[in-house]
Amino acid sequence: MKKYLLSNRVRNAILLAILLQSVIFGIGLVVTGTFSGTANRPYKVMESQVSEKNSLLSGYMNNVLLLSNTMEKELGRMSDEEEIQNRLIDNLNHASSADGIFYINLDSREALVFHDGEPDIYSSTYGDISCVIGHPKSSYSIALARNWRPKLSDGNWADAEYYWDNRSNGGTWFFTDECIYYVLTQEKKGSRLIMGLEISRNMLDTYLKLDNPPYKGMSVLLLSDGNIRYSVDPEMEGTGYAYDEKTGHISLNYKGTAYDGVRSVLQTYGYMDGGAVYVAAVCHHSELAALSYSTVIMVAGVYLFSIIIAMIFSYIAIWMVLKPIQKLQEDITDQKPEEVHFKESGIVEIDRIHQALNDMAAKLEQSYSRYSFAMESAGDNVGSFEYQDKAGKVKLSPSIWHLLDIRPDRRKPVGEMDYKQWQDILGSMERIEELEDGYSFLDQGGNRRAVSIRQRTEENGVFGMVIDKTDAYKEIVRLRNISQHDQLTGLYNAAYLKKEGQKILDDNRNLVNALVFCDLDNLKYINDNFGHEMGDRYLKAMADMLADMAAPEQCVAVRLSGDEFVLFFYGYGDRETILNKVKEGYEQRPFIQLPDGTRHRINASVGLAFAQRETERMDDLINRADRAMYRVKHGSKNGIAVYDKSDEAGPV
Repeated sequence: MKKYLLSNRVRNAILLAILLQSVIFGIGLVVTGTFSGTANRPYKVMESQVSEKNSLLSGYMNNVLLLSNTMEKELGRMSDEEEIQNRLIDNLNHASSADGIFYINLDSREALVFHDGEPDIYSSTYGDISCVIGHPKSSYSIALARNWRPKLSDGNWADAEYYWDNRSNGGTWFFTDECIYYVLTQEKKGSRLIMGLEISRNMLDTYLKLDNPPYKGMSVLLLSDGNIRYSVDPEMEGTGYAYDEKTGHISLNYKGTAYDGVRSVLQTYGYMDGGAVYVAAVCHHSELAALSYSTVIMVAGVYLFSIIIAMIFSYIAIWMVLKPIQKLQEDITDQKPEEVHFKESGIVEIDRIHQALNDMAAKLEQSYSRYSFAMESAGDNVGSFEYQDKAGKVKLSPSIWHLLDIRPDRRKPVGEMDYKQWQDILGSMERIEELEDGYSFLDQGGNRRAVSIRQRTEENGVFGMVIDKTDAYKEIVRLRNISQHDQLTGLYNAAYLKKEGQKILDDNRNLVNALVFCDLDNLKYINDNFGHEMGDRYLKAMADMLADMAAPEQCVAVRLSGDEFVLFFYGYGDRETILNKVKEGYEQRPFIQLPDGTRHRINASVGLAFAQRETERMDDLINRADRAMYRVKHGSKNGIAVYDKSDEAGPV
């Protein structure tokens, strides 16, 4: 069969279209900033490093903050010096992100200071005490005398006074040349107390050091608004820098070398003495300039080379293939869908396409057969639906009726449903965020079921699938229940109270809400004398009592932590009703049988605080109830106190 050549006119027109397309594509690269974006890639790399180090450092610092705040609450309850010292040592052992801890009384000039992993331990009375055994770099903990106190210099005491004078409401971060301190202040029995944790320079160096920096001179710094606040190279500290608000880039000069980089605000909680702190990454300006230039040249070269190759191969394709393809297109257009078959054209390549199309038609027929078989095998777990327009009928596979538990009166005619009825069924379902395209509904038996509904718009309508996801949804509900409940007592946990409790509180602002804070008495006595298993039974008995009190009420029972429990009453019309319920429930507290044959009644110190209707936050409500509870705890115990203004001066 004769083969045809393309005319010069068609060839030139197509080549001109390719060249014009290439020019437009090039202009698009410039306008959209693709070249500049490629040239700025080193900054993106540094932004990634900054983000990683910011996340690492802020995570460690926030762990220090959380541990310090817990320590402040713990030490506020302690008066025995040996117990305070042991608590400090225990907290330091648990502070993997800090290597120093301190507890200072400014008025009596007494202090406890511990450093992790240091061989030297010093005291105020007898000078420095060293404990080095074996290798000079090794260090071992030693027993300290009951009256041991660390020795602080006059400069240290001056720093402590500065921390006190510059304290904020809560904790404060302080930077020095060698350390970062998180400092908390507290007044206790007329004495000014300072406590907190220390992150040393060695630990900061570990956090900020880059093992394999991708660019020359690249390092991570901590910045204030005007200069370098911390660097692995101490000589670099204090160097000023410039910040370009438009680009978000920084630049500086150090020892005659220009640096460029990026910065990001350190994402840590607590007041920062001296203003904001930024995590920054910089590298040599010459390195960035060279990378940007070479990158742009490379991209431009690849782009030009691709245009040349496209022109060459397009010319060949036009010359050799266009006409036979046009014939093939005509052949395809003449085919009937139910009788797909292409005749040979005499051109090997086109005949291969003919054969491929014939094979594809056979495979499509096979795929359709397999789809039908799969749908039949899936039974009631998978169904399909389709409709041509919203005003017509929806075609449903037989399994859809079971999957969506559709009532028999809606099943006629079989296999079809009015579009409006179909939309009513879908609209009555609840969206499940945890499942992709997931929805849930109650079946006629009152059971919660879940399905995944996926659909796509096609040329002439919509086709969709319904897949049974009930088992997966039940597992999600089970895991959610585990995350919201205390595993020992079965009560809700603190995370649930602070998240969901705040929502309940916000929804009932115009009604009376209250929180009861219960601190279980004598748990330590039972643990010490009868073991922790009996202590767990004691805790469960308390939890069961609170659960019984909460069950018939608008109330949530929570195990906050350890021996601390909470009852959150919400949506009441007056305060007296809540107070009476608490008193009546507490009077009915049960007894627990101890191994020694005695019966011990559950006792607790209970504080009650009513929510302020306009401004109350859950954390504040917990704190006020906690203060009222401490009035009972520090008195005769085993009683109920309602929060009043006198509790403001109580222990925290």
